[in-house]
Amino acid sequence: MVALAVAVVIVAGAVVLSGGDDATPVGAVAAVQDDHLPVDPIDTIPTRLDMIEATGVTTTRVDLFWKDIAPSRPAAPSDPADPAYDFARADLIMLGLAKRGITPIVSVYNAPRWATGGPPSVAAVNPNAPDPEDFGQFMGTLAARYSGGFISPGGEKLPEVRHFEIWNEPNLSAFFSPQFEGDQPVSLDTYAAMDKAAYPEIKKANADAVVIVGVGGPRSSTSETGFGAMDWLKGLRERNIPLDAYSQHVYPAAPPLADTTVVPSWATIGRVLDELDAWKPGLPLYITEAGYTTATTPYRTEKVTEEQQAEYLSEIYSLPQLRSDRVKAVVWFNLQDNVNWPAGLMREDLSQKPSYEAFTQAVDD
Repeated sequence: MVALAVAVVIVAGAVVLSGGDDATPVGAVAAVQDDHLPVDPIDTIPTRLDMIEATGVTTTRVDLFWKDIAPSRPAAPSDPADPAYDFARADLIMLGLAKRGITPIVSVYNAPRWATGGPPSVAAVNPNAPDPEDFGQFMGTLAARYSGGFISPGGEKLPEVRHFEIWNEPNLSAFFSPQFEGDQPVSLDTYAAMDKAAYPEIKKANADAVVIVGVGGPRSSTSETGFGAMDWLKGLRERNIPLDAYSQHVYPAAPPLADTTVVPSWATIGRVLDELDAWKPGLPLYITEAGYTTATTPYRTEKVTEEQQAEYLSEIYSLPQLRSDRVKAVVWFNLQDNVNWPAGLMREDLSQKPSYEAFTQAVDD
């Protein structure tokens, strides 16, 4: 979901999302996302990274906004050093995480207008779908810059980043438009084309990279504003797009232990895994956003008390369906409350909620 301006982990084979540990974790890794990283002043990034590190996590999800990195079309788009690119924020984040031993999952969306050909967006996040070839080329360039051997303008060797998520909640019109043209669905085909363009480019830059697709928003049914989570998953499977893993966001109204048939919810993780098995047996699932909000917002009317939030958090990371080798990570969103998404481990004034201690305990477990 989105927070401030919008608002992990992935394991493939023997590759584990942690600070370099090669031992397979028991159950889903507890991770967190800080949605301030892509939007706060750049000089605050070291402090924000310290806050992530203080939780004890070995993995975090990071949003990179394509429109901020490439505000104008590069003359040589496959060259990570093209002067049209501004990687200053991304470099600072990736270097800072590497120095702290934290593995990033990079989610790339929010396209520049030159890549969408659509009308300008007044929202913080441009929802207009980009040209698939432009997107694929950018993803290859991003993977090349963070392939482990590229030297930054400051003379530092940039770290290797292996985990790339294709967009954010592309089944929802707020992040990916259009979903339909008349009564014809178009978003599935557009997203499939983007992934088919990006996957080989990422792998060409780094054969060890892991490409995560789907990134399904927490919606249960399909309408003109987007696809339900299961319809989205099945639609992508029918298009047989390339992938190394699938990701889904889970924000149910029901408590974690509630017996419900709604997808996505904690009780129906097994149904999602069954659908993934029908696609590719054993395909990993990553829950790259999850949480419970402690106040109502224009985007979510459900709320829980701070005490319930802490209780639910502990229950999530103890669920039997997550204590397996199929679900690789659950990323709590977000680190700090904001007016649009008060699901943070901390309040807006940075004071800790009861969920903060519950989360650090889950990380330790």
